[in-house]
Amino acid sequence: MSERTVMTVVSFINQKGGCGLAATTCHFAYWLHQKGKEVAVIDSDAQQSVSRWLTGMESVIQCFVMHDPDQLMEDIPKVTASFDYILVDGSAGITEATRCILLRSDVVIVPVQPTGLDLSSANDAIRLVKQAQSVRGGLPKFHILLNRVVRGTRLYSEAVQFLQDKHMLKTVIPQRQAIADCFGQKSVVWTLPGNESAKEAAKEFEALCQEIMEVVTP
Repeated sequence: MSERTVMTVVSFINQKGGCGLAATTCHFAYWLHQKGKEVAVIDSDAQQSVSRWLTGMESVIQCFVMHDPDQLMEDIPKVTASFDYILVDGSAGITEATRCILLRSDVVIVPVQPTGLDLSSANDAIRLVKQAQSVRGGLPKFHILLNRVVRGTRLYSEAVQFLQDKHMLKTVIPQRQAIADCFGQKSVVWTLPGNESAKEAAKEFEALCQEIMEVVTP
């Protein structure tokens, strides 16, 4: 195997479940693979949503299931040596496993829904990231993804105002049935049967993946 000059660990974490960790991880993994990158996914969630999703798609993207904090700490560097990009799907909750993931990540994306409870949980995740940054001299870089939004609502505008000084990505992902259908249809938005919702979702995830890539390789 040729020597790799890019070996980047991108993690998706949050304290609260249901914020879109698995969907964001799977879509970014698929996007990277389509761009010709060597990518693997580490699934640290007990539900193993990402690994089941990729298996259902019959994807060639390799997925490693790791739950134990010591295993994550020791094995993430081993996996990284064989791929351009490692994506880590964090389990919901602020756990010792999450801390280990942060200590091995270059970039962290925190998906957040526009609700008071989700925004409060995001603060806990940000605090943990900043603790890791203090230990590692600035890494990992982190950004907030406003996810599953309904534009034009008060919750959405309040969330934008709350997050605007907290490294929020410009791209937001609306609440769409097409995205919710992906797991059951064994697909991602780019491979769903054509309908208007799927087409719009495909454009939004394309913009999101491009923006994350800019963060990863500025």
